[in-house]
Formats: sequence, C-alpha cells, structure tokens
Amino acid sequence: MVQLPEEAIEMFNNENCDKDKPLVWIATVGNMDVEGSPHIAPVCFTKVVESDKLLIAINFATKTMSNIETYSKVAVGIAVHYEGFMVRGSGMIIKDGEYFEEVGEMVKARFGDKIKPQAALLIDILEVYSLKPGPGGKRVA
Repeated sequence: MVQLPEEAIEMFNNENCDKDKPLVWIATVGNMDVEGSPHIAPVCFTKVVESDKLLIAINFATKTMSNIETYSKVAVGIAVHYEGFMVRGSGMIIKDGEYFEEVGEMVKARFGDKIKPQAALLIDILEVYSLKPGPGGKRVA
C-alpha cells in the first residue's frame, strides 16, 4: 500500500472547492486513435481517503469519466509554484453508494442544488512523485 506524504494530503484535500487552493488536473488516455489520445481536465472537489486513495467529484468531465471507465489508468497532479505532487493509479467511476453520496455532499455544501456530480472518481494510488524541481529521483512513495 502506497501512502501519500502529509504535504501531499494537505495539498490534495479540497472538499469545499476552495478558490485559494490550486486546481487538481486529471490525465487519462482515450481510444481516439491506435496509440490512444491523451486528455486532461481540471477538478477542485478532492479528498484523500484512507491515505492511499483519492476521491474526486466528477461534475462536468465526461471525457475523463469515459476514459477511466474504459482504461482505468489515471495520473493526477497538483502544484503551487515549485511545490507539487503527481500520483498515478487506477481509477474507478462510482455512480451510487457511499462515495457517490460523499461527493454529492461536498458539491452541495459549496453550490447547493445548482450543480450535481455525475459520478465519484476513486483512485487507488500506486505511485507518488514530487514535482519539485531539481536533480535526482522524484518518486516519494
């Protein structure tokens, strides 16, 4: 089991979509051509669960959702000038149950009934990398 460093947990936790925190970028690969087609999308409702999973509300990212349902591999990055992290893992789209209800509450607390999530994305974190510039290995977990 890979555990996120405390600094990464602090950066990724943004249950209220606080505008003072950086956006999280989700990278996926689709099947638009023979080699796959890369895709990225920004999200802001994020929460670290069990220190090795990342829960994300999918509100508008339908291409991201489709790619994960097809291939499951995902990379997620977050950074603030010279500090940041990238995680790689396996994603699962969840459209009902506990995690879906949890992201629904996160979004509702911020936007009321104006926005309703399409799904919850639960990422099992397999690798963690530092995005801090400098020589040497970047894998931290």
